[in-house]
Amino acid sequence: MEKAIHNRIGYFFILLLAISFLGFYPTYLTHFPTFSGFTSAHHFHGLMALLWILLLIVQPFLIRAKQNELHRQVGKLGYIIMPLLVYSLFWVSKVTYFKNLQTMSEAEALAILPNGTVEVFDFSILFALGMIYRKNTAYHLRFLASTGLMMLGPGLGRFLITTFGLPFPVVLLFIILSTTGIGLIWMILDIRNKKSAFPMAIFILLGISAGFINANSSSEWWQSFGKWWVNTLF
Repeated sequence: MEKAIHNRIGYFFILLLAISFLGFYPTYLTHFPTFSGFTSAHHFHGLMALLWILLLIVQPFLIRAKQNELHRQVGKLGYIIMPLLVYSLFWVSKVTYFKNLQTMSEAEALAILPNGTVEVFDFSILFALGMIYRKNTAYHLRFLASTGLMMLGPGLGRFLITTFGLPFPVVLLFIILSTTGIGLIWMILDIRNKKSAFPMAIFILLGISAGFINANSSSEWWQSFGKWWVNTLF
């Protein structure tokens, strides 16, 4: 099973890149070359996200080609790209928060804050676990592949909104259910094949937590945390 996953998962990440392009083309790329309304934070985030997806594409194909040493050397780039990707998420959420304050109340801006802020924690957790278990091939693969599953959401969401005109709450629910659903199917297959459910269970737990936070972003406990977050770090 592990060999089959290594042989095929690179194609999933190529699909991820294609979906990201389709989603961000009408909302971002068509604004080239002026990119009016966008900031350095958005450009930096886009670059880091692209580099991480490219790294996810390259790595399984190196394993497939039995280039294990090159795989390890290229993988070291992750120690640079992922922290910068996490920082870019924080930077974009900061810029977006202060922009939102110009047109909405503080409570409304804090209610939108989970979009981006939650991912700061989720990407950090998944990458850290992937590196902690880097000598456990099955765990390492699943934790890093889970970062790719997380990145499916933004491109897919924009594609659904721009192509079909779906409202954001519906799209957000669809993304959480679909990505978590993929993780659930993967976990069930792991259990059936007598593999550990731990990696995908962590991913599912993070997905459920993200959905819970977004659904309760107007609650007192999130508003209190959000105020602390922006007053301390922004």
